[in-house]
Amino acid sequence: MKPRITDRPAQPLDGPFARAVHHAAYREVSLRQFGRWDLTEQDGFFARGWRPDLTIIIHADGVPCGYAQIADLPDEVHLGDLAILPEFQRRGIGTAVVQSAMSRAKARGVRLRLQVLHQNGARKLYLRLGLREYSRTSSHVLMEWSALR
Repeated sequence: MKPRITDRPAQPLDGPFARAVHHAAYREVSLRQFGRWDLTEQDGFFARGWRPDLTIIIHADGVPCGYAQIADLPDEVHLGDLAILPEFQRRGIGTAVVQSAMSRAKARGVRLRLQVLHQNGARKLYLRLGLREYSRTSSHVLMEWSALR
């Protein structure tokens, strides 16, 4: 049975929880893609990207299980980060968050954009939901979805 998924705006005090989620969600991806996991480096990535003003804390059946950063930019909705604890993955939570961001983009008449590490399995989820690749960097696949296609 799919969990009941809710979210709430992040608060600055959610930083330690979000950091733990980030590290749990990205450890295996980092090992696959870069062959290493450097805690100091990852702490830096997280600290530079942590924006409670753009972040929601995701709950499954009332249990905090992840976070997402969603920004309404002038010509797009940007899903900056979506991290779910591994024990909550593959339960429809990521799908629900992405579909919510898609609805937000559709309501504004803009595209949804995101980037995903080459070795992140979430890329399959994004493809399944209709996002398409529009560019690549040395580390990321850049993807977008538009209701206007």
